[in-house]
Amino acid sequence: MKNNLVYQKVKFYSEILLSLITIHSVAVIFTILGFYINYDVISSLLTSIEISIFLFVLQEIVRLLFSSRKLLHIKERWFEFVFSGILLTIIFNENKILNLVERIFPNFTQSEILSFYLTLLVLLVAVVLLVKSVRYLDSLLKLNLHPAALFAISFALIILTGAVFLTLPKATVSGDSTSFIDALFTSTSAVCVTGLTVQNTATHFSTFGQIIILGLIQIGGLGVMTLTTFFATVVGGGLSVRVRLLMKDYLSQLNMGSVSHLIIRIFLFTITIELIGAIILFFSTYNTNSNILQNIYFSTFHSVSAFCNAGFSIYPNGLVENVVVNNYTYLSTIMLLIVLGGLGFTVLMDIQKLLFSRKKNFALFVKNNFSLNSKIVLSVTLLLIFGGTLILFLTHQPIWKGGNLVEQNFFHSLFMSITSRTAGFNTIAIEAITIPSAFIIIFLMWIGASPNSTGGGIKTTTFAITSVALLNQIRGKDRMEFFKKEINQQNINTAFMVLIANIISLSIGIFVLLIIEPNKQPFDLVFEAVSAASTVGLSRNLTPFLGDGGKILIILLMFIGRVGFLNFFLAFYKPNKEPNYHYTKENIMVG
Repeated sequence: MKNNLVYQKVKFYSEILLSLITIHSVAVIFTILGFYINYDVISSLLTSIEISIFLFVLQEIVRLLFSSRKLLHIKERWFEFVFSGILLTIIFNENKILNLVERIFPNFTQSEILSFYLTLLVLLVAVVLLVKSVRYLDSLLKLNLHPAALFAISFALIILTGAVFLTLPKATVSGDSTSFIDALFTSTSAVCVTGLTVQNTATHFSTFGQIIILGLIQIGGLGVMTLTTFFATVVGGGLSVRVRLLMKDYLSQLNMGSVSHLIIRIFLFTITIELIGAIILFFSTYNTNSNILQNIYFSTFHSVSAFCNAGFSIYPNGLVENVVVNNYTYLSTIMLLIVLGGLGFTVLMDIQKLLFSRKKNFALFVKNNFSLNSKIVLSVTLLLIFGGTLILFLTHQPIWKGGNLVEQNFFHSLFMSITSRTAGFNTIAIEAITIPSAFIIIFLMWIGASPNSTGGGIKTTTFAITSVALLNQIRGKDRMEFFKKEINQQNINTAFMVLIANIISLSIGIFVLLIIEPNKQPFDLVFEAVSAASTVGLSRNLTPFLGDGGKILIILLMFIGRVGFLNFFLAFYKPNKEPNYHYTKENIMVG
């Protein structure tokens, strides 16, 4: 008993020390990555971070010495011990590493060499602290917040952190700080995988700034909670029952046992698809005169942006750039990545089963092995893609020059149909298309992608369920059936609640936007609002010209759209238990 009390006291003071180390490390990260500093300052920061590392290692050793179950302690905190060894090895071989950096980068100054070494140390410390923070997830859940509130808070924290990074001088090409409202807008757009920009990503932000945006896109695409629980599963000692329950609801799983396995698969799926996409994009634009490193960077950025349905591009003119606008292999890869990202991870897993199945009758395999959700998602997705393509092909004016005009128009109509549903890439200036075409794009944006995907909108399943419910009402049919399966009434109720929450939020957003931006075209404002709320990112060249009020409203719409319209409203309330009594039922006139 006494030993346990001593250990608890050691643990308490250790946590305080870790908090101080975390604050110091974050300050060093912001300073070294975001500001232009001289050799003396870099040297001072290096000394301070090395002291922090020694203190970190010391507290880990002390905690181990006072632990009553040392083997279990080592097993649970193996990651910390491994990285402690790595960090100490780096510090004790500082001169060798500095000499190695000097040989690899002979043009680096002494300040740049030391800065490189310090950045390496700080990033390693950041990884350790990030993993350690995962251990506090269970403590956070004890606050008894609504799951929707927890998801909203996690996104908000990442957005604010990204905004601060994007305001740093090194994040811009000019070396000047970006205004906080513009940085917040960009960070929100990246985390919410939207793609609306008030500053040109290619010309305004430096490589460092673009990498920050890329990181925010990846975090937003996977989901903050998914990433957090992935680290908890792999290096954080596993998931508690409380976390499993939370993620079971978030990922729509039937049992808690499959949560850890599913999260790991989601992570591996994402990395694999993005890597394959980057390789194809690289070779589709590769030539002997190109800069290989730059080509790898561009290919990786656009692969991640496409799969996460983010719509960010580091070409100055986006995908309208001459190097890619007529590159069918490149654009086809972008389209495929967008579709895969928008299907949802559970659907991708069903597709994986199909691809690796030894059965030759694919139709029979789909019928017997695909979930009802996957069948609905794939059916509606194909309907929207090809239906949207046909309508856009018939309604927009042919404006691509050279080659087969009909073939080009059809291809770019297909691209626009796919990207309109959540991706935000464009191969033509959106303000140049006809109003009927723009109206169709608004409809496609409003529907969006599918559940558990990287996209937004009301979702394909919501559209399917509400549409069939209307059709059933006209036909006088009570039961809702898809593919010889009956839909649960709770799913139907939820679909209509999502629809209503979306319409209310969007209507309020458009109304306010029309008031605070009176000098803009009303149709363009409606287009902008739907694009933001559905996390699409297409714009009729309006975003850069919004006032601060308009930017804040679009930020809110992007945030609500990514969290989910229904989830946003649920975040403000805790579920109440139904009373045991019932009032007398009475009919009212409807319709």
